[in-house]
Amino acid sequence: MSIINPTILLALAQKEIREIIRDRVIILMIIVMPVINLVVMGYSVNLDAKNVATIVIDHDNSAFSRTLISAMNNSGYFRVSIVQEEIIARRKFSSGLVKILVHIPNDFSKSIISGSNSDILVETDGTDPSSTANALQSLQYLIENTEYRESYNYSSTTNESLSKTNVVFRKWFNPKGDSQINIVPGLMGIILSIMPMLMVCLSIVRERERGTFQHIKGSGVSPFVYLSGKAIPYVMIGLLQLNLMLVISITILDIPMQGSYSELFAVSALFILLSVVIGVSLTTVITNQLQAMQLLSFYFLFSNMLSGFLSPFEAMPQWSQWLGNLIPLTHFMRVIRGIMVKGTSITLMGNELLHLVSVLLTVIIIGYFLINRRWAKNT
Repeated sequence: MSIINPTILLALAQKEIREIIRDRVIILMIIVMPVINLVVMGYSVNLDAKNVATIVIDHDNSAFSRTLISAMNNSGYFRVSIVQEEIIARRKFSSGLVKILVHIPNDFSKSIISGSNSDILVETDGTDPSSTANALQSLQYLIENTEYRESYNYSSTTNESLSKTNVVFRKWFNPKGDSQINIVPGLMGIILSIMPMLMVCLSIVRERERGTFQHIKGSGVSPFVYLSGKAIPYVMIGLLQLNLMLVISITILDIPMQGSYSELFAVSALFILLSVVIGVSLTTVITNQLQAMQLLSFYFLFSNMLSGFLSPFEAMPQWSQWLGNLIPLTHFMRVIRGIMVKGTSITLMGNELLHLVSVLLTVIIIGYFLINRRWAKNT
């Protein structure tokens, strides 16, 4: 083993430090990105979901039911909408716009006054149990508290016993509360977001570092043809990964496939194309593979945290939800969970599809100008 020369060691370290200081992108990643990640994630990651979208179907329409609804709104755990038509409530529930359905029976007030028992049906979306767990505990307390106060007011001067409202919970789409049913489709979305973007980005940057890019550019190939040729194989690889993950999920992990495979395939192809286009566009602001890895790691962490994969989306503050709704992965997770677990048609998830298409068109337009500007330079 050779003796380490301190002078040479110091010289190499100084050389590396100078190269890092000259690279503005590296400096940005070293200082700015960790701060953004820490601040945004520190405020956003939360397991106590508030303002859970809830529909109350009030068949009683009495002062007692209105007191309960008011208590739910004031608790902070529910964002209550009152709907009389059950078909509308069911459609919103199936599409994922609503997580909880509360059915107040038409004899709710009579039961309180007479001191008899009654049932309140509470239906929940079981695809993400953590998003409704605390809200359901709060609802149990609110019903009991409302019932106690109102029944005591009517029964305090009589010998009648206080009424008892039984809360009947019915969990849809995931009756056993199996966490895999929620996690596995989300992991599929993360993989389809990461791999195509990473591979196409590194491929383009690698050609630029090796000088192959200059030869291709000198051959007269247009930037659109070049990038299309680079993108198509990675879209196909993404679709191959999708099929492989579906086989493993269904046969080994016992994840249900309730919806249409063709619809899932079509939406996944759109999302994979979007991931590839984002990867291509990112190559206009980076010059080497190290920068590519650092920038993409920031994007992946940011999107995974704010998409609702690791913590309930409803638990994030409002500004974090606004940021999360800008991320394509957020909407794709809702679609893939809706199709696989709920069997929901994409026609009921039009808002999610519209967002994915809008982001794709926006990235294509921005990427087109950035790529043409980069192509015009001597890189």
